[in-house]
Formats: sequence, structure tokens, C-alpha cells
Amino acid sequence: MGRTIRSESVGAKIAEWYSCLLSKSYEQAIILKEEVKQLLPAMDPSDKFMAFYSLVEFKHQILVSRYDKNECPEEIEPISEKTEIDHLLKYLYYFVSGQYEFTQERYRSAVKLFRKAERLLEYVNDEAEEAEFYQYIGLVYYRLNHYLIASSYMEQANVLFDRLQYYEPAINCQIITACIHQELNNPEKGEAILKQALERAKGIPIVYGQVLRTLGLNKQGQKKFDEAETYFKRALDIPEHKNTIFGAKSRYNLSNVLFNQGKIEEALPHFQIAKAGAAYYKSKEYNARCLFTEGLHIDKNYDLVDQAIAQLQKEGMDFEVSELAEEAAHFAEKEGNTRLALKYMKVAHGARLYQHTLGVDSVV
Repeated sequence: MGRTIRSESVGAKIAEWYSCLLSKSYEQAIILKEEVKQLLPAMDPSDKFMAFYSLVEFKHQILVSRYDKNECPEEIEPISEKTEIDHLLKYLYYFVSGQYEFTQERYRSAVKLFRKAERLLEYVNDEAEEAEFYQYIGLVYYRLNHYLIASSYMEQANVLFDRLQYYEPAINCQIITACIHQELNNPEKGEAILKQALERAKGIPIVYGQVLRTLGLNKQGQKKFDEAETYFKRALDIPEHKNTIFGAKSRYNLSNVLFNQGKIEEALPHFQIAKAGAAYYKSKEYNARCLFTEGLHIDKNYDLVDQAIAQLQKEGMDFEVSELAEEAAHFAEKEGNTRLALKYMKVAHGARLYQHTLGVDSVV
């Protein structure tokens, strides 16, 4: 009979693996994951440590896949009621479950789980873990359009990541902070933050591409489509960005600014690639956006525009609804169709009203 390994020893190795995930040291995390898998068959039975392993493995699949739904597991396995779990394990369960909901674009569900995790955060004695929690809850509040709450969490995360010298997540916090300034009608401040982030991101290609894309979005929001085009093209020149879900989004953004400049022939091939990417990555938001673009710019079919907006409304993506409805309204107005322009402005106004009156209590 082989030698039995104490579960505490395996638990220490799992904790080391988990630390690599927090610091975004993915190559080392992959090595440690394999080491842990080799140890498990010889570990003395422990439901608690197996639950710990399952949660870290799930988190590994989410993060290392960079949110590729094709590589993410279908769902997280619930912890058995027979398993004795401490506060830290319960925290991890809620937090990782929230991360999974985030990858599935179920933001209200994600924030409910993050709030449950937050009540257990006092039992987490690790700055890296705290920083990642603040980053994710800030990110989901940003997606729910609660910008001041999101900004507060992002600031806390950024301070901790800078102290720990975790550069990639710190830059990601800067990106979201810049986006918040953009949404609060201060694109100049957002651009200044992004220029700083771009300097810091040199040597981290996937993050450098993300910053370039966000600079493109900043210019797109100001209707400076030619400048946005340049940034999106620069982002797509980076393979580490191009070959991810973020690259598929950049491809869509590029096609959109080209359509808005009347560069139809140049826009079409980029749009087809973006549409295939949205389908491949199973992005509800970008599948709807592609349907919208098809209706507005290609087929000139407002029924498709309505279908796209309805899909986003179903998912509770109120900011996206207001953004696309405004674009449709401006397009209809340019065509001289005041009836349709008024219709879409009402949709945009209703979505903005809902997103700003939606209280925090409704998502906790």
C-alpha cells in the first residue's frame, strides 16, 4: 500500500496554487494544479479539502480560460451538506460562484453572491484575496451602472494591488476607473488614466491590447470615429488580444466605427469576423450588438434592431439598451424618420431612468 499524504499537506499545496491565480501567475498555476492532481489519490480522506480543491479548480478554469465560455465548466458543483466547512471555505464558495455568474453575463445574480461573500470577508486574512474581491464586486457594480459604488471598490482594489506589486490586475482596475469617468461624462479624465495605464502595460501584451481597446471606446463615445478606428486596429495587431473574447469585441467595435464613417466595404469583413466571434464565445451582449448592427447598417431592417434591444432588455443590460437605442435614434433622425427617432429616444430614456433608479437593495 502506498504512503498516505496528510490532507493538510495537500491543502497547503492547493493554497499555493490559489495564490498563483490571485497574482495572475497562470503558468505556475498550471504546474501546481498538475502537482495537486498527482497528490489527491494518496491523500487521506477529507471532504473539506476536496471541497477546497473543487472550488480552486473551478476558479482556475474560469481565470486561465480568460472567460472563454467554451472552456469554462457548465456550472459549479454545490458543496455537500455533509461537508463541515469553515467561514473561509464558505466565502470562497460564494465568491467563486459569483465569478462564474459574471462569466455568464448574469450580473445581478453575481452581485448577490458577491454580497454574501462580502459578509464573510472579515475571515479572509490575505490582502491579495481582498484585492481581488474588491475588483470583482467593483466590476459587477460597473456593469450594473452603479458607478460611484463601483469606483469606491475599484479604488480599494487598486491600492492593494499596487502595494502587492500585482501589475496586471492593478492596470485592469485603472481601465475600469477610466470607463467610469467616461460614463460620468468626463472622457478627458478617463483618457488621462488610460494613457498612464498604457505606459504601465508595456511588456504585458494582453493588457496592453485591453488598454488600447478602451482608448478606442473612449474616442468612440466622443464620436471621434477616426481616432477610435486607429486604437482598435492597434489592439487587433496584438495576437494576445486578437485571439481572445476581447479581440472579438474589438473587432465588433472596429466594424461599428467604420460603419459610422460610411466605410461600408471595409467594415463588412470585420463585422462577419466579429459576428462569428460573438457566437463562438457565446456572448449574449455581443450577439445582440451584432444583430443590431445587421439591422441598422447592413439590412436596414428596424425589426432586427428591435429584436436586439429586446434581447438586451431580457438580460437586464440597461446601459447597453440605452446606448443602442440612442444610436438607432440618431440614425433614424439622419434618415428623416422622426417617428422612429422619437420611439428609440423614449426607449433610451426609459433604460437610463431604470438604471439610475435601480437601488442597491434590488441587487442584494
